[in-house]
Amino acid sequence: MSKRNILLLSVLVMALLLVGCDINSNIDPADKELDDEIVSVDRFMEYYGVTETDIPRDYILDFIMQYRFREDTLATRDYWAMVSADYHNGVIYGTDTGRIFQGTPSELPLEDFIKEADVIMIEFDMYYGGELAYPGRMTLDLKNNKIYYATKQFSDYTDAEECADLTDEDVQSIRDELPKHISQQMNKDYEYNLDYTFVIRMKDNEYNVKGYRGNSGDELNYPGFDTYWKELYKKKFGKEFVFEK
Repeated sequence: MSKRNILLLSVLVMALLLVGCDINSNIDPADKELDDEIVSVDRFMEYYGVTETDIPRDYILDFIMQYRFREDTLATRDYWAMVSADYHNGVIYGTDTGRIFQGTPSELPLEDFIKEADVIMIEFDMYYGGELAYPGRMTLDLKNNKIYYATKQFSDYTDAEECADLTDEDVQSIRDELPKHISQQMNKDYEYNLDYTFVIRMKDNEYNVKGYRGNSGDELNYPGFDTYWKELYKKKFGKEFVFEK
């Protein structure tokens, strides 16, 4: 390619880049954010003219977050009638793992955030011979005092193969002990024995969220975490966790 053609091509690329940068320049960021904002419980009720209800606010919020209602979607149908019917028919919301962690990232320290956390989910990718063998998921439902363990990726965590009760003492222990096993130190040269990777997600009842990602054997960033969750599994399910190879 000649130098002249290279120059023309360079000018064309720069022009395209500039057009791309300016395409949204006339959009007010605040207006764009408002369009994408999930409505609050108060706004949801106000829109449909509801001032009093026997439906708990937490249930309404779970319903809103399940369907991600924005201001412009409320006019498409009577969603108040829908949430009212679902509540009185015993429909459960707030257990869809694909939805409940899509909230607002919290800047609170973990020790403070976990005091109000109502669901904590630990997703595992188990490895064997350096290759992904199977997934696992432990869900701690602190609002309903339940622990679940699944080896299949159910969207509803209550569909897990294993379920057990948590006592109030168990719930408090989780709030006290889990933060001790998450330190998030920075050391790229740290070596660990990879049996599995994991993602820890947690939310509170207002859908503020927090998350961490790690590897088994990482005692720098997650001191004692391997032992902690396996002992919790044994205590509540009455058996040792077995790494299936």
